[in-house]
Amino acid sequence: MEKEGVVSLWIGNTKSNKFLNDYMEMKYTEEGEWEPSEFLNDFNIDMDDVEEDFIEKVRYEEVSDDLECLLSGCSYEDVVIPNIKKNVGNIGGKNINTVILVYNLEYSGDKVTVNNGTYSMEYICTVEYQ
Repeated sequence: MEKEGVVSLWIGNTKSNKFLNDYMEMKYTEEGEWEPSEFLNDFNIDMDDVEEDFIEKVRYEEVSDDLECLLSGCSYEDVVIPNIKKNVGNIGGKNINTVILVYNLEYSGDKVTVNNGTYSMEYICTVEYQ
């Protein structure tokens, strides 16, 4: 659900930056309609609840389980990182190369993980950023 002042976090593994961009891209059909991205479909998120300009995504070449390092440089990092660490603690033992932050979305958590062999993605939490 759209909600001002919160950010929802997903972590996972993707095979390339191109894959991540394609996975997140909302497409315009020949009929002139927008189609939700594969990410939105995976987690049953209504595309009307998301503004593309409020999505941050990054894929690292090396995997890590250091959440602070993975989130470094995100918008509102001085608030987001401590709030996520307070909410989650750490993600020790998970080898992550991809982070997705969706601002102004309070995800319901209906679907927590997606793992189809090509990529994996896991919803972690929603925290305030303001």
